[in-house]
Amino acid sequence: MMDAAWAARLQAVFELSPTILTVTGLDDGRIVEVNDAFLLATGYSRNEVIGRSVPEIAVWVDPAQREAGLAELRAGRSIRNVEARFRAKNGRDIVAIANADVVAIDGRPCILTALIDITDRVDAEAALRQSEQRFAQLFHANPLPMTIVSMRTHRHLDVNEAAVRHSGYTREELLGRTKSELGFWVAPDQRDALLHQLMASGQARDFEVTFRTKTGEERQLLTNSEMIAYEGEPAVLSVSVDITERKLLEAQREARREEAETLTRTKDEFLAILSHELRNPLGAITNALGVMDRLVTSNDLRNVLGIIGRQTARLTRLVDDLLDVARVTSGKIALQLEPVDLLELAERCVRGLREAGRARDHHLVVEGDSICVDGDPARLEQVINNLLDNALKYTSQGGAVRVTTERVGGDAVLRVRDTGEGIGTELGARVFDLFVQEPQALDRSRGGLGLGLALVKQLVELHGGSVSFTSRGRGHGSEFTVRLPALVVRAEPRETGAPPADPPANRRRRVLIVEDNADAREGLRLLLTLAGHEVETSEDASSGLDKLRTFQPEIALIDIGLPGVDGYTLARMARQTPEARATYLVALTGYGQTEDRQKALAAGFDSHMTKPVDPAKLCAFLTEH
Repeated sequence: MMDAAWAARLQAVFELSPTILTVTGLDDGRIVEVNDAFLLATGYSRNEVIGRSVPEIAVWVDPAQREAGLAELRAGRSIRNVEARFRAKNGRDIVAIANADVVAIDGRPCILTALIDITDRVDAEAALRQSEQRFAQLFHANPLPMTIVSMRTHRHLDVNEAAVRHSGYTREELLGRTKSELGFWVAPDQRDALLHQLMASGQARDFEVTFRTKTGEERQLLTNSEMIAYEGEPAVLSVSVDITERKLLEAQREARREEAETLTRTKDEFLAILSHELRNPLGAITNALGVMDRLVTSNDLRNVLGIIGRQTARLTRLVDDLLDVARVTSGKIALQLEPVDLLELAERCVRGLREAGRARDHHLVVEGDSICVDGDPARLEQVINNLLDNALKYTSQGGAVRVTTERVGGDAVLRVRDTGEGIGTELGARVFDLFVQEPQALDRSRGGLGLGLALVKQLVELHGGSVSFTSRGRGHGSEFTVRLPALVVRAEPRETGAPPADPPANRRRRVLIVEDNADAREGLRLLLTLAGHEVETSEDASSGLDKLRTFQPEIALIDIGLPGVDGYTLARMARQTPEARATYLVALTGYGQTEDRQKALAAGFDSHMTKPVDPAKLCAFLTEH
């Protein structure tokens, strides 16, 4: 017989056990005792359950299972590890592993039941099954090729329908075989790199591989892979996007880009050659005109020379505009920025037109405020000259052209207004497009290529400004307005004192001319000789270097495009020659782009002058240096 101490101990074990324990009468099924684990799991209090039958308290999900268990117990057999489901007070189903035996308590047959709550585990397993089912559905329904490959054997464990269609193999042909066996890998090093990345970080993102289908067609894939556990073994899940067409388009775009770059390079080279080939004869003509101007005394011949000079200057300007437009549109012009007074610049442009005799038939006025902008003076002078040239071209004799400058808000505004023919509405904003001109008669008495205003727009926009025009139509003149960001500084006061004295005009220099073009060389020699200079000539770099040693000129005018050894090399050799180190080297050439100037200075030249050079300016340059 159990003593009181043992009974107390068993009661403590019963109460403190984490296992759900119940004691029920075998005959009437009423609850005799429950432990705290039962109360915690079901949500009932002890008063709500003691003395009540089990069916009243715990609703068995499967009553037939409970009756079958009672029958086993009444037959004297134990119940071991039976999964049972019952419902708690709040309606939650509890899944438990049940073990039960018949025991005698106070001489009364009772059922001792131990229940291990496995609800969380069962729910987790159910959720896992649902997740696996959803994964399988998504895996097979995904329109992108997906594969699962064993990390141990590298064989396909599963593939989706998209992978089957993409590869050309059947599902049966793919499963259990490796990618290498199937000949998928075009570049084995790609496979090795992918495996290395997977082993290092467990994943590979945006990995490009070349893949071969069953028919032998090669495709480009962008693959994302992830290490996963699949059916108890480590595996790799991969999803791929076919980027073959995209890569083909990229290759085509790259080919077109390279082709465009080649065309641009070819165009730039052509422009450089065109510049050289056009400027060289213009330079020879200009030099010859300078010589004739010093020799001719007849007024009629002087008039003829004036005609040739003006037309040569016009041809030079057309060449400059053509080359400048090409350079601006290809981004080859770099601005040399400094504070520029627009009013002073406009006055200088008008003064130049008057000195050239181009404004004698028009009333040309400049007025306004002194306003500074941050600009390239040479390029802004081009802008104003082109606007003035356009106004003079379309304004008949006796007409007026007015240039004004003013500050409007934060802008410096320059206007060129004329009383000429005006611009028809049909031309509209196309007036700034390349090669666009007002209709002309067959004689094309106004000339031009339709470049001037296009160049104005491009140069103004390079300065961060804008240009516009207004016209009331035919016969009512036109007005062009240039707006540039004004500098927030005061313009420097103009010089009011006497102009600096001119350098002595008869300063004699020793000058060497290195020029392979015989006409240009002889014309320049005569021009400088008549100007009072001591001149020697050479036709190539070899004789030029000899003359630099023996003649030891103060100034050397060197053409760049010399036969054999070019002018750049000659300049570098001169700087290594003791007798020529002090000679002032001038690159006098038809190559006139910014990079040509930079290349000349880097080679050792002191100055760069682009043909044709105005004879008076060249003589002044020689006197000053």
